[in-house]
Amino acid sequence: MFAVLVARLAVAIVLDVVAFVVWDVGTRAPLDLIADVRRAVAARRGLLAGAARFAVGAVLLLLAGLIAGPAMPDQRTFTLLETGMLIAALLVEQLIGPDLRGRRNR
Repeated sequence: MFAVLVARLAVAIVLDVVAFVVWDVGTRAPLDLIADVRRAVAARRGLLAGAARFAVGAVLLLLAGLIAGPAMPDQRTFTLLETGMLIAALLVEQLIGPDLRGRRNR
């Protein structure tokens, strides 16, 4: 039973990391994001690509929550552990995100 719990949490963290990589969270400053949105609004193709990236990331985060949810006994535990998993995912994204984006852009 403990192994299933750990596996669920690990898979949820991996899905969170992939969502953050898709969103390019680690390399984009907030002001750059605002400038990117302005440019995307001017070009419909960019707006559609950005909306698709947002949707994929949101689905991955939702899926991570659905996978981890059954391992949690109550809502408070879910909130605390999900927050910890998101922080862990951000740390992992900082470590491996640039390498993954570099491979994606080649």
